[in-house]
Amino acid sequence: MDNNKPEISREDLLKLQGVLSTYLDNLHTKVKVLIDKFAQTTGENDRLKESIKELTNKITDLKLQMNKVNSDSVFKDREISELKTMLINTENNKTSVKDKEFVKSRLKELISRIDVHLEQYEGQAQETED
Repeated sequence: MDNNKPEISREDLLKLQGVLSTYLDNLHTKVKVLIDKFAQTTGENDRLKESIKELTNKITDLKLQMNKVNSDSVFKDREISELKTMLINTENNKTSVKDKEFVKSRLKELISRIDVHLEQYEGQAQETED
């Protein structure tokens, strides 16, 4: 044998093999723990991505609703302004022919509805008398 190399006995080799086996088992256990943690975080990440999609859809729906409400609000504001203008004009007896015609046609429509209801009422009253 070479004098520069220390001699290792079979017993020492068996001890070293045992220590190496223990270290490998510990390493294997730690790798398993890391794999489990990775699987958990992957699942949690998928759930969070799904939650983000749902929240994004809700935000989009709410934005659409808000736009509709804003549009309705603008329409109502415009209608209110027009009605205020009509009111001011009628108060000043400066109603336009168009407004007067609208009022006349609306009154005629309401009177005809009343007539129809009265005719129905009279018809029902006659049926009950018979």
